Amino acid sequence: MSLTKVCHEIKSCVWSWVEYLASCIGATETARLLQQARLFATTDEELQQVQLKWLPGSLQEWLLKKAIQVFGERTWKYQDSLPPLPVPPLKNTLDKYLESVKPFTTAEEYKETEAIVREFEGGVGQLLHQQLLERAKVNRNWLEDWWLDVVYLRSRLPLPLNSNISGSIPTFEHIWPPQEGSIMDRLPLHLWQGLQMWKLLRKEQIPVDKAVRTGQPFCMDQFRKMVSTHRIPGVTMDKIVSHFRTEAEGAAPTHITVLCKGRVFKLEVIDPEGEPLTPPELKRQLDSVKEQCENAPEGPHISTMTAEDRTKWAMVREKMIAMDPVNADNLSTIEQSIVVLAFDDAFPKNHAENFYETLAGSAHNRWFDHINTIVAFKSGLLCANYEHSPADAMVHVYAGYFINSQLQRSGSLWKGSVPDRLVPQPEELVFTIDDEIRAAVVQAEKTFHKQASDFEVICPNFTDYGKKFIRSFKLHPDSYMQTALQLAYFKQHGKPAPTYETATLRQYYHGRTETVRSCTTEVVNWCKAMLDNTVPVEEQKELMMAAFKKHIQLMEEAKCMQGFDRHLFGLQVLAMGAGIPLPSIFADPAYTKSGGGGNFVLSTSLGGYTPCPGAAAPMVHHGHGIFYNIQPDRITYSVSAWKSCKETSAEEMSASIQQSLRDMRKLLMTS
Repeated sequence: MSLTKVCHEIKSCVWSWVEYLASCIGATETARLLQQARLFATTDEELQQVQLKWLPGSLQEWLLKKAIQVFGERTWKYQDSLPPLPVPPLKNTLDKYLESVKPFTTAEEYKETEAIVREFEGGVGQLLHQQLLERAKVNRNWLEDWWLDVVYLRSRLPLPLNSNISGSIPTFEHIWPPQEGSIMDRLPLHLWQGLQMWKLLRKEQIPVDKAVRTGQPFCMDQFRKMVSTHRIPGVTMDKIVSHFRTEAEGAAPTHITVLCKGRVFKLEVIDPEGEPLTPPELKRQLDSVKEQCENAPEGPHISTMTAEDRTKWAMVREKMIAMDPVNADNLSTIEQSIVVLAFDDAFPKNHAENFYETLAGSAHNRWFDHINTIVAFKSGLLCANYEHSPADAMVHVYAGYFINSQLQRSGSLWKGSVPDRLVPQPEELVFTIDDEIRAAVVQAEKTFHKQASDFEVICPNFTDYGKKFIRSFKLHPDSYMQTALQLAYFKQHGKPAPTYETATLRQYYHGRTETVRSCTTEVVNWCKAMLDNTVPVEEQKELMMAAFKKHIQLMEEAKCMQGFDRHLFGLQVLAMGAGIPLPSIFADPAYTKSGGGGNFVLSTSLGGYTPCPGAAAPMVHHGHGIFYNIQPDRITYSVSAWKSCKETSAEEMSASIQQSLRDMRKLLMTS
């Protein structure tokens, strides 16, 4: 064994002992709390609460950094020890599935469905389940590849409004109100804070997420996909490429891509020491891009192709690569970018307008394939467009919350120094194209606008109360909001809505999500009682509490892979792969009516207890997409709908949600 290897082994052994001792004396958890405070404190006062007040500021900062460096848990420390994704017992899955279809079937329909399910359980279902158990023996996450391939990468639909989602941060509420001519001062600061997140990832200094009650470490794999990750179109199936590397793993891309007036630029934003360029330096680069694009012909808007049908875009991309090797190099440069930055002339003034303009406002100056396109608007507001396939929304909420907190604490102006050095100049990426490709760009824009013109989204704040009021009754805020959504829909339509809510599986290796079907028999009974004036208030309250309790049970089961939708999905994929006839359970009308196969009328997700909301399109034409954030004194939520559907309206659903929340408060306050 070489001396270098021996030294490495000794160093590794010593470091393991340091980590073990730090854990024993509580230093690891203390360092984790310090990390969290530095990431998300919005004022200096909040940060001072975890500092040693008797130490000078400069020594304090040095000590904090050293404590995190020595005692802090590395971001991906627990990856190798995370448990594999389990396979639930088949009977449990089928029993829970049967329970979930009851609100959507008559007694006779339920009887037919039950017979189909029991036949499946004793026949082909058992054979498929055994195959799944065998797959789970050799795959730490038996679901991972199937979920990515079948749900996302094989889809031929355009990414905008089908796979992309959006995230906004409320900087316009505390430091940056809408103001024309302000974006070039704000954007460098926003970008610099985002690059600080990149640096923390490189150094593995993002603290490990853990379950609140148990302390169980969560899988942090999706954090690797936050930057330099791209979905590349294929003729029959797309693929995900990720170029991010930690410092220990080697070099990582250090540039971003900037889209401006149909032209594409590469900007080097990291210095040779691995530090992000300062905001004034970034501003010089961005000013140069804007100057080159002002009073000049627009570019060919190649990025518009990313809004097209995936097969058509793949074929155009292959043609571009064959035409000129420079095209291939340019595409590779974009794919490796830390983020894509897009200038846009729209003037949004709030979250709702941010979401609409980002998701549906323009196909120009967006690279919908990239994990993160930051859109910089003329109003001075910024919003993000995310490609959903590599990572789930909570990862992006984390990044948005970090940037918002840092900006809120540091203020609207750069207070640091500026190095005396040359800044790399923007490099324009020029594509070789022909008339056929130009025509394809025009057609891609038409494809985009056909769907985008049908989209509506709003994002109001409910300010009557928030998390503090809900918690004062010892209720779970998420269960409370889910129950409110059920009542809101029931009031409007007189019937229950098949509902999807996201539950995280991140306590497992490479875990992503499970479905909570939050429209239960218990909540439907309560909704009926709320619309019946003859039902006593105390009975309404008891039924509401039963609905809360059932939702909490379903959420806890789902997080422990004791739900049923992902299990059924795995069995269906196996059946499709075996070439056997589709089992009757998946062809049964009750499967679709209850939401199976992506037919959920309400597609919902808790964006956490942060001030950073998100938005997405509905899952079905007659449905709504609803993201919500529960803060201490208000609830921010987005509601989307398709304008061509006469059954749904984002504004009407929002009004019903607010009235339901008021009705629930009245019920709680009634003695």
